[in-house]
Amino acid sequence: MPFVPLQKTLSKILKEKKITEDLDLFRIFPMWSDIVGHKTAQHTRPARIKGHILYVEVDDPMWLTQLRYMKADILDKIEMNIKKDAFKDLRFFLKPTG
Repeated sequence: MPFVPLQKTLSKILKEKKITEDLDLFRIFPMWSDIVGHKTAQHTRPARIKGHILYVEVDDPMWLTQLRYMKADILDKIEMNIKKDAFKDLRFFLKPTG
């Protein structure tokens, strides 16, 4: 069996699975706590990315309100740590209960 470069294999798999998002954006998941800080990360987690919009799950209504005021700062920190214009918007939602 001939050697196939990993890059070629990954490209093929991503194309087959129709994953066309900018892969740099997915770095947000392991970096979340470093970007928003430990205290904020205790109450939030990035849940999904859709069309350059990051959806963030929040565990408390008071944090949900506070995060709306923090949105611009978080986007700036993401740009510094991930890349410029990584996300067009952040959308916060309450964690489903039950």
